[in-house]
Amino acid sequence: MSGTARPGDPDRETADRQKADPAPAEPEGGESACWLDRVCADCGAIQDTARFARCARCGAPRE
Repeated sequence: MSGTARPGDPDRETADRQKADPAPAEPEGGESACWLDRVCADCGAIQDTARFARCARCGAPRE
């Protein structure tokens, strides 16, 4: 039986594994929260907290 995979053949095991384990789904990634309230209007720096009085980078007051 030339060309026919038998139980225990590495080729058959690989094919069976590929059928049983499909490629993982793409993660839905991305940031779900809006960080706009953390961005300095003057320099664009993102602050550590949403409630900042002055920018940690440029010192501009929050608008």
